[in-house]
Amino acid sequence: MGPLKMTDEQLNGIAMKMLTYSGKAKSILSDLMDHLNSSSHDSDIDAQLNEAHQWLVQAHQQQNLVIAEAETVGYSLLFTHAQDTLMNTETIEFVIRKSIAAFTNHS
Repeated sequence: MGPLKMTDEQLNGIAMKMLTYSGKAKSILSDLMDHLNSSSHDSDIDAQLNEAHQWLVQAHQQQNLVIAEAETVGYSLLFTHAQDTLMNTETIEFVIRKSIAAFTNHS
């Protein structure tokens, strides 16, 4: 008897968590960009970047649950969307971190 297959319900639940966590990170990053030119202090920037990053870590942890079961998981458009959202949000985080470092000598 082979390994048990992850159910569609389980996969969809993980995908929804990934979307939620990535969405929270993207929202924080968007707010950060909106307020970069305001009187925000560097500590606020660091706190927002760290909070967004922690949401991305949680999304990755969910993705890893599926990757660990890759041989038993069927295709899911919702999971594919969740992975795409995660990767796009990571790109946004990367660009913001690089931009802040380049324009404010903030590391």
